[in-house]
Amino acid sequence: MNEIITQGLMKEGSLSAKIYFLFLAKPVTQTDISKILYSGKTQLANIKKNIEKLEKNGYIVSTGRKAGKGENYNRIYYQSTLKPLMEFIELQVKYRKKSSKSKNKKILTKEEKLFLEIFLKSNWFKRFYSQTYLNLDLECEGKRNNRICSCPIRFFARLLEEIFAITESFGYYGINFNKSIAMDDFDEYLKENVKSIDSKKRKVIKKVVKYAKEGLGNYQETNKTLDFYFYNLGVLFLPFELSKKLSTLGRIPLTVSNAFNDSLNYVLYNQ
Repeated sequence: MNEIITQGLMKEGSLSAKIYFLFLAKPVTQTDISKILYSGKTQLANIKKNIEKLEKNGYIVSTGRKAGKGENYNRIYYQSTLKPLMEFIELQVKYRKKSSKSKNKKILTKEEKLFLEIFLKSNWFKRFYSQTYLNLDLECEGKRNNRICSCPIRFFARLLEEIFAITESFGYYGINFNKSIAMDDFDEYLKENVKSIDSKKRKVIKKVVKYAKEGLGNYQETNKTLDFYFYNLGVLFLPFELSKKLSTLGRIPLTVSNAFNDSLNYVLYNQ
């Protein structure tokens, strides 16, 4: 990961990395980016130059002009693609397999890549671009409610590995509700299947999360982050086999993983 964040368009602190992150949540214009980054000081030429580089590499695409409430038809809107993120994920999974002596390490399947793209485009995942979440994330900079991320790859590496480390921990205890990796819409899949979780399992999950929060120190920001992960129990609807591959993307998330393993052990064997 170090090479990825120290060179190229996703280099930590670079303008191109900041622009890429700001185009992720929804299509916006160059002027919108200028207002966010430079508080009204235009810098449009510099922004335009970086947008052109990102577009050339397939990291952002033009969505054209828009007409509607709050939109300006005279300006072109852009949105980021998942290309650099998917490239990073595939590279890291391959590296983990190559560098590990374990024969159980595997690369991503075609179905898993497709699921990841659907998941990362879902409204459930896009909540992590909100200022409410960015205020909690240590990878983000700026003043409260006006935070941006200048290192998208590290942001995603930590976020995804923590989410999938939790999925993996629950999965080892048979608490995973993903019945099929093949789906067209993660939000719809979650909406339909979350209804089937009975009250007994919900109580167990709630208790596990409670003890995990205590094990992690009951810090306000940590607790709020875990609440994001467990919104609508989405973290438990991710594929278990995929979680084994993504729970160590940038580093080994032992703190979170151990907290949930200890909590699962305590709750499930002390009922």
